[in-house]
Amino acid sequence: MNDFSCPTALSEMQTWFASIITSPYQETDDADLPVYKTNLIKEIQKRILPSPYLKSEERLGIYHQQYWWRLLSVMQELYPSLVRLFDYERFNILIAEPYLLDYPPNDWFLSNIGSESPEWLKKNYREKDAFLVLGLAQLDLAYERIIFADRLPKIEPDDFHRYETEIVYLQPYVMLFEFGVDFFSLRAQLLRHPSSHWKTHPLPKIKAINKKKFFVLFRKDEQDYYEQISESRYALLQRFQKGAKLIDLIPLIEDCDEVVKWFQTISSREWLSFFRGKEPISL
Repeated sequence: MNDFSCPTALSEMQTWFASIITSPYQETDDADLPVYKTNLIKEIQKRILPSPYLKSEERLGIYHQQYWWRLLSVMQELYPSLVRLFDYERFNILIAEPYLLDYPPNDWFLSNIGSESPEWLKKNYREKDAFLVLGLAQLDLAYERIIFADRLPKIEPDDFHRYETEIVYLQPYVMLFEFGVDFFSLRAQLLRHPSSHWKTHPLPKIKAINKKKFFVLFRKDEQDYYEQISESRYALLQRFQKGAKLIDLIPLIEDCDEVVKWFQTISSREWLSFFRGKEPISL
């Protein structure tokens, strides 16, 4: 049987290499390459040969630079509203870099790199605007995830008789939110302008409300949409998200405002399925 184990020397070299490039660097030279301390330069020179045009530490520095440039750019793309809230530099320092140190990438799919950010923010971000940062982060991540959400077989008119006996599920490309602030409108206003605009202009005003608002985010014809909905409609969709038979939802259906019109809307948007998708990801 072939032995595919990694040679010890190679494994040690890979571990050493990764320990350097996954550590943020603080100082750069004229070429934007990391500047290393003298003792580290000596160690690099023992392990990596120079090229005809680059020193040993410069060769390593290119990988170090590109590692962080790529990861930071991915985080900026995943969280555009936070970039506008903080600006690029402060977003990198306050959010992206410390998050990536706690959650180094271990997935080939780039969109998953920042998937733990809302949970990280709950535990680590303690500033006065924490609720604002967390709400926008949850929405940014939702807008990213909904692009890749599964589309399960819709319920056809000929299948309506199955409502009587089968469990009905909400499609994965329909997401539900309950907020004390209209983060959807706030996010839309922030994204109207680049980050540089908000450095010289006041941020949009945030209107706190006495009771929570309910929203649905969904995807249709390769476009994203959101709507504010009533609490009774939200409760009904929330039960479908978990999976439910119509007969078990009679009290919710009776309490739902304009229920016939609402079911017509749900049906026309193909939000329901008799097939169960993956468990909704908590944001």
